[in-house]
Amino acid sequence: KLADQFSLNGRISVRVGDKIDSGQIRWQRGARGERIGLYSPLGSQVAELVTDRLAGTATLRQGKEILTAASVGELTRSLLGVPLELDRLAAWVQGVGLLENESVEVEFSNGDHWLVTAERFQAAGKYQFASRVIALNKDMVVRLVVDEWLPE
Repeated sequence: KLADQFSLNGRISVRVGDKIDSGQIRWQRGARGERIGLYSPLGSQVAELVTDRLAGTATLRQGKEILTAASVGELTRSLLGVPLELDRLAAWVQGVGLLENESVEVEFSNGDHWLVTAERFQAAGKYQFASRVIALNKDMVVRLVVDEWLPE
């Protein structure tokens, strides 16, 4: 079962080749949209991504710079080279389509193939979440450690 609305607090790292970025993440997904805050390891806000389902927009704020697009995929494709699909990421965190501790190959809408592993499933009421999700694509590795996940 998939929770459409939730809040998540955790840690994220992204490695591309020899470069590694890491920090904290706070993700709130509600009926109208979502807000994802990315923070330095010490807690200073680095970026904020806000989606509005009614307006059909995604906005990224980094300091004084503000970028807006029709979707998160458009924003992240230009910034990271990867069109992130938040619906798919939300499902992965909840273990949907994944088996605990087994890697599953997943194809993104742009044709990229990712190897995704969800580890240490935990119960949260009638839902579940993975304590750690690892996604690999070529020389990119994304690791998400979920410290707290609450359905709303």
